[in-house]
Amino acid sequence: MTDPLERDSSGRFVKPPEQTPNMPTGADDVHPVGRLLFGWVENKRTPSILLGLVVLVIIGLTVADLLVDRHDYFDFANTVWFYSLWGFGAFALAVLSGWPLGHLLRRDEDYYGEAETRPDDVEADE
Repeated sequence: MTDPLERDSSGRFVKPPEQTPNMPTGADDVHPVGRLLFGWVENKRTPSILLGLVVLVIIGLTVADLLVDRHDYFDFANTVWFYSLWGFGAFALAVLSGWPLGHLLRRDEDYYGEAETRPDDVEADE
């Protein structure tokens, strides 16, 4: 009886050819619920429609911002789009501060040293 888990010369497991995964070949392999929920994404006009919706939301919020009468302590906070720009700037600062913080806290690539990746039950070829 042969071992079903064969290994190559470097000790890695080798899959038999009959165990190759079956990959979907076309749109017929899509589940009907997936087509129902996400089929609209395949339409060529979807990006234009989504961009138009975002522009309409921005215009609507700008009109609503013009109609709101604010009584803030600072005069510059009464300007149009102040809170939008303040929120965008704060979010951008939070996201961009991750880059230097990552460099400060990240370990070197060889922090743990060179690891031995050969399994224990495979002899080294020397």
